[in-house]
Amino acid sequence: MAELVLVVGKSGSGKSTSGKNLDPKKTYWINVDRKPLPFKGWKARYSADNKNYTKVSDISTITNVLQALPKKLPHINTVVIDTINRVMTDRVMKDRNIKGFDKWSNLAGGIYDLLSFVNSDSLPEDMTVFLLCHSEEGYTDTGVQYKKVTTSGKQLDKICIESMSTVVLYTKVESKGEDGSNYYFETQSDGASTAKSPDGMFEEFLIPNDMQLVKEAIHVYNHEEELQEV
Repeated sequence: MAELVLVVGKSGSGKSTSGKNLDPKKTYWINVDRKPLPFKGWKARYSADNKNYTKVSDISTITNVLQALPKKLPHINTVVIDTINRVMTDRVMKDRNIKGFDKWSNLAGGIYDLLSFVNSDSLPEDMTVFLLCHSEEGYTDTGVQYKKVTTSGKQLDKICIESMSTVVLYTKVESKGEDGSNYYFETQSDGASTAKSPDGMFEEFLIPNDMQLVKEAIHVYNHEEELQEV
């Protein structure tokens, strides 16, 4: 079973940029949003010619890409899906002429099937799949603040995408004024968000927004006893 990691945050909060330190020789980037990646030299690192990059948003096609990786590109151990929200939008637009509940049922079923595939035994155990998601923030009718993955349709809210992963990281940006900003991941809930990670996986509430560091921390956590024996 692969490790599914959700990276959640607003546009411009460092979700895609957090993948800049991943090894492009072992990473496959699914650019659902079809926009340039926000780090220097990305075209030389990720491309169809390098066999580590594609621009697709169809749920079935993404699943087919994931399914083919272990056989066709067995050296790939990291996948970035950027972002799940464009997958949802494109599916809704594809089914826009469908009336009533069926359109939303198709969407929820498709997303559920995709994430269930990632969590199945079809992918290698050492693979990490980073699913990038936009965040929704607000207050309930009773005045309670919440932060969650933005979804399309009430049925996806009932499924709760976050429940399908044990590691959900939220982006955090701290402005330094004229000196720019610092970018982090929140590893646990701040009381409002759905952020979470297993006890002891990360020592700090805030960690650098670096997918490679996250991947390494997960590996150490999952194999700590084995490493100690060695």
